[in-house]
Amino acid sequence: MDLTTVAVPHTLAHLKPLLPAPPARVLEVGCGRGALAAALADLGYKVTGVDRDAEMAAAARERGVPVIQADVHDVYGEYDVVLFTRSLHHAESLDDILAHAATLLTPDGQVIIEEFAWEQVDHTGAHFLYDNRAMLVATGLLDAELPSGDLLDAWVGGHDFLHQGSAMIAALSRVGSDLTTVVTSILWRLVDGRGGVWIEPAARAADAVNAIREAEERRIAAGMLSPVGLLASVRR
Repeated sequence: MDLTTVAVPHTLAHLKPLLPAPPARVLEVGCGRGALAAALADLGYKVTGVDRDAEMAAAARERGVPVIQADVHDVYGEYDVVLFTRSLHHAESLDDILAHAATLLTPDGQVIIEEFAWEQVDHTGAHFLYDNRAMLVATGLLDAELPSGDLLDAWVGGHDFLHQGSAMIAALSRVGSDLTTVVTSILWRLVDGRGGVWIEPAARAADAVNAIREAEERRIAAGMLSPVGLLASVRR
């Protein structure tokens, strides 16, 4: 199953209030297979994708998305929005990449990120994630590795090489003004883990992931679970 069938509507619901009206020009950094870029194009945005991976870039082009196969540091032009979708946490230097992104903006343009603050996961969050992963494996919907030992230690050990959410927000605030942040659910998007393989039929897996998303959102609303996902925007 491709998680984008569930993830793209969720992202759009939180992203649209931050975006200027179409047909604004959007550069999506780390566009992957182009599912979100294609959905934005369907809404009337003029979207260009950027991805360093040749396979990803080719898949996005098959969706009809114009793609630049390059590092964003090598991209030039003028855009109303530079959008980082779960790609900023891998950056070598947050300040360098965001400073370059700011040079690509029109006056009053925006840098927007969709990310997760891995450091916000506590024992409750780690148990929610890994218990749901174990359930999916046990029911035959997912083939994935399950951690052993302390689950929070397993989470931290698998993510502590990434930039923290707080660091990304701080770096974003240094390249623009009018910082806006929105917290969201996101653990449901991480249940498959790196290297996890979804087992067909895809519809059953999508239904299960949606149920986990709804459970996460209920717990966040009730104060039982910390929100880990985030969107943030600044203006040039």
